[in-house]
Amino acid sequence: MCEVEFTTRVYVKMLLHAARYPHSTVCGALLGHKSHGCVTLSDCIPICHLYLPLSLSLEVALTQIDSWSALQGLVIAGYYQANSGLRDTSLSCAAIRSASHIAEYQEDAVLILLDNERMTLNPGIPPLTVLHQNSNKQWVPKEKTLVMWGHWEETQRITRQLMQAKAYNKLVDFDTHLEDIRADWTNQELNAEITHLAAAANGSA
Repeated sequence: MCEVEFTTRVYVKMLLHAARYPHSTVCGALLGHKSHGCVTLSDCIPICHLYLPLSLSLEVALTQIDSWSALQGLVIAGYYQANSGLRDTSLSCAAIRSASHIAEYQEDAVLILLDNERMTLNPGIPPLTVLHQNSNKQWVPKEKTLVMWGHWEETQRITRQLMQAKAYNKLVDFDTHLEDIRADWTNQELNAEITHLAAAANGSA
């Protein structure tokens, strides 16, 4: 079974997406690359907050994301969702359908469900569940020993800094981009800010 490793950027942006729209279900695509039996999730593209994507709208979004990520040397490696309800940790049909669509093209794709109730400034352990497809194509939790967090303490510090600074207001998803095509759904400004904070934490800024 393939290991999956989280980078700071992908975790921070998922939480910022959920924080920007706390009363909505949000979802997005996970980007990464695979080497030596490990999938590294290095970025994510927030897709929606207004409604769960229909098959056609999701396919349009994924096509654009796939083209852009290929230029970055990345592939679409999974899907994430945070439900609108505080205690809702159920997998929606839309999440399963979307993740399964991605898995048709990418072996070892993952589905991440964020846990709203555990999303605090000091969560202790990551407030999410990582799922993968078993041999019967069912989405089941991945063994925790196969989920890697190389810089968890640093990731938490950066997440706290950006949450307290209300950086989630800068985050753009595809819904926002469709309303204003000038809005950058790749979130380069936010990416640069996360990179700067990570460099500062490592003493290389």
